[in-house]
Amino acid sequence: MVPYLEEEFVANLTNPGRGPDRMPPGSNDMCAWRCRKPDCGYEWEVALATRALSGHGCSRCGHARVGAANSKPGLGKSLAEINPTMAQELIEVTGHPGWTAFDLLPTSNKRCRWRCPEPHCRFEYPAPPSRRTGQSSGCPQCARQRTIAGRVRPKPGKSLQDVHPAIASELIEVIDEPDLTSKDLRPSSTKLCQWACSKPGCPGRWKATPDQRTRRGGTGKRCPECYPPRKSRCT
Repeated sequence: MVPYLEEEFVANLTNPGRGPDRMPPGSNDMCAWRCRKPDCGYEWEVALATRALSGHGCSRCGHARVGAANSKPGLGKSLAEINPTMAQELIEVTGHPGWTAFDLLPTSNKRCRWRCPEPHCRFEYPAPPSRRTGQSSGCPQCARQRTIAGRVRPKPGKSLQDVHPAIASELIEVIDEPDLTSKDLRPSSTKLCQWACSKPGCPGRWKATPDQRTRRGGTGKRCPECYPPRKSRCT
């Protein structure tokens, strides 16, 4: 018997107890088989002659190979050729070692792993190409951050610039997010900022959140040069 058939042989159903070493290749004994591939393990029943003489193997693996071949794109129709930017984010095609973006259709439902191209993120996540191209979706981590940022941004007419223009004029930068301005901050924001006193000639600079600055009608945490902390009267 062919060596790999011995590996996949489970039992002789027609003549229980008769093993491969006692059956000729043309035997019509119905046998049980188990696919030797670790990621399959499919079990089926077929006569030894069908396997040994006709070369029939695991039907599940056969269907997978046919499906994979039919799903591969023609010239100029692969993900790599149609959407090279997204193709660069591909790490692997799950279950298909060696496959690249040239082996995938943009509408493929095959599960893949992707890596966000943003240097500050590099998050890895699973998704089929069809989900990414169909909904124009990208990194879910970045999407969550954008959603959170959108929730904390002020509504029209409610920004620090709109409500407290005098305080807003003293803003130098939002320390952790330098791209933000006073128009992007709520008066109640807890983002730590750098401020500079607007009084001519005053060198005062200090750190505080918009929330700290706008408390008590705009008198909270003012310039430490113009409004030095009061000394405790306690002895």
